[in-house]
Amino acid sequence: MRSSINALELGWYTPSLLKQLINSILVAILLAVSVAAFSQHKGVIRQYDLATISASPTWHRLIHYEKGMVSSGSGVTSASFFLSSTGQDDPEKELKATIQALIETPSMQCRFPARKIWLTHIMPDLSFPEVYCPEYQQYMEAFRTDSISVVYASGYLGNPASMYGHVLLKFNSNGSTELLDNTFSYGAMVPDADNKFVYIFKGITGGYQGHFANQKYHHQNLAYSEAELRDLWEYQLDLPQGKIDFLLAHLWELDNTSITYYFFKQNCGYQLAKLLELVVDQPLLAPKKIWVMPYDLVMMLNKPEAQHYINKVVYHESRQEKLYNRFSQLNVDEKNSVKKIIELPVDEILTVIRALDEQEAKRVIDTMYDYYAFLEIKHDGLSEEEVSKRAKLLAERFYLPAGKTSWEKSNKRPPHKAQDTAMLQLSPLYNDAFGEAINLRFRANYYDLLNINAARIPFSELNTFDLSLLYTSEKNSWSIRELTLFHVLNLNVSQTGLAEDKFHAWSLSAGYKPNNLSCIDCSDMYMSGFIGKSFNLMNNSAGYLALAGEIQFSDLSSGIAYLGPEIGAVLNIAPYWVTLFKMGSGYNVNEIAEHKNYIKWEQRFFQSRNFDFRTLVQYDEAFEYAIKFSKYW
Repeated sequence: MRSSINALELGWYTPSLLKQLINSILVAILLAVSVAAFSQHKGVIRQYDLATISASPTWHRLIHYEKGMVSSGSGVTSASFFLSSTGQDDPEKELKATIQALIETPSMQCRFPARKIWLTHIMPDLSFPEVYCPEYQQYMEAFRTDSISVVYASGYLGNPASMYGHVLLKFNSNGSTELLDNTFSYGAMVPDADNKFVYIFKGITGGYQGHFANQKYHHQNLAYSEAELRDLWEYQLDLPQGKIDFLLAHLWELDNTSITYYFFKQNCGYQLAKLLELVVDQPLLAPKKIWVMPYDLVMMLNKPEAQHYINKVVYHESRQEKLYNRFSQLNVDEKNSVKKIIELPVDEILTVIRALDEQEAKRVIDTMYDYYAFLEIKHDGLSEEEVSKRAKLLAERFYLPAGKTSWEKSNKRPPHKAQDTAMLQLSPLYNDAFGEAINLRFRANYYDLLNINAARIPFSELNTFDLSLLYTSEKNSWSIRELTLFHVLNLNVSQTGLAEDKFHAWSLSAGYKPNNLSCIDCSDMYMSGFIGKSFNLMNNSAGYLALAGEIQFSDLSSGIAYLGPEIGAVLNIAPYWVTLFKMGSGYNVNEIAEHKNYIKWEQRFFQSRNFDFRTLVQYDEAFEYAIKFSKYW
């Protein structure tokens, strides 16, 4: 008793000290109970070969572990994702640490529910302590659904991050509007201060971290379909409820988890493919490729061995495409009325509408509403006159009898009907200057004007890493003839001819190529491009007239610049026959009297996603004739 009084007098005994003592005792008791619990399970655990289980593809996918030619390990960079200090590089140790943690610390089941689900399935004799996870349960109740979809957003040439398209997961609710559906997408975390050139460099070299983000579908629809005018294609998957819940459980585990992002491989297409491989019993990464594109996931899901997972395909047209579709269905009088409304002052537009019959008036007003919605996106707002015209047209629509206007749905072909993106091409050729030769070409991606380009930007080209090797009889050896680092072209063909539905045709390229066709070893670095106007031709064909320029340089100290006119056309004669023609003149800007002419006529035959046959006639100081056999994958 005295000693206690002395302790109080000396201040050793305080309420905080008592609290720490009680906490220590409770921790010790819990630790003892946990150790005892784990000891009871050791006998059951010994029944299983953990080394074999840890080598399971599903376990590797759960911890994002991959074997590489040089090194192996998990792509996840967040330390909190691993329960073993060496779990990032050792699947077996991470498995053992996971089993122990789920038993000794039951609350870890709330952090890693997918791991628990899988372990319960793969080790049925092992029982885990019961635990209640309120936050996880709320998440599952909010996200639970009976179907999921892979949504593919078509390419957008206005941003390097979007040129190759994008894929995301959509969890389909049973509610009245899909705009409130939940989505998950993977992307790089890019600081606002990084410009496009910084983004390209860091994206290629792994300078960004990526993560899965959840947003409502209306946000994705606004960003892609409305703001960037990109079509969305939804591939609804046929998966049982258990697999959907397993997928949701793993997405819960990935919350606040970072993975190194690489533009040409560990991108949205790659991460969604690896994620879906948890529930789809087929490989979803394209074989024989060291790079991954968003399109590849759509292509792999539509392979014969995986196609049974596709329940249906739904097309969500962009705001621009909705305008094009409706305008194309108008008769001549209705189209003329649309053009008059755009041109006339506000006070005169109702005269145009009232000259039409009821159905025609409804169709014109509906089309004008889409036109102004398109302009609002294009110009980030409407002028005062456009706002007034839209208000008058909507008021007039209320005076007309109720009832919807019938429109035919667009019959656009889905992305999986397009030609595959990697190409290997063999071309026997004859050149006026050096005779017979063979050209071997490899294009990593993506497409050109002659490809079967379903669900891609009409009349556009996008190529990266396009290498051509030339073997000539004259030299009896191979040489690098051309290497295109990138080539982007967009004719921006107007589908309506309306005043504001007009954009410039443009092109930009860079790489290494011959100065002309009359020589073998005369390739230099170059940058080229054009800007001009395009025009719509019949039968899904287009032409253009542009001012083209090119700079050729063997080093960074000097070069030759050419500038001149170029005219060209793409003619879709039949699904199995497309022809491209262009011709132009380039004038040396330093010696204006020096100029060169060039011509190119190329045709594609056959209608196959996997191969085609082409012919080529071109001229640049020498004529060259070639037959091309192309294989795609």
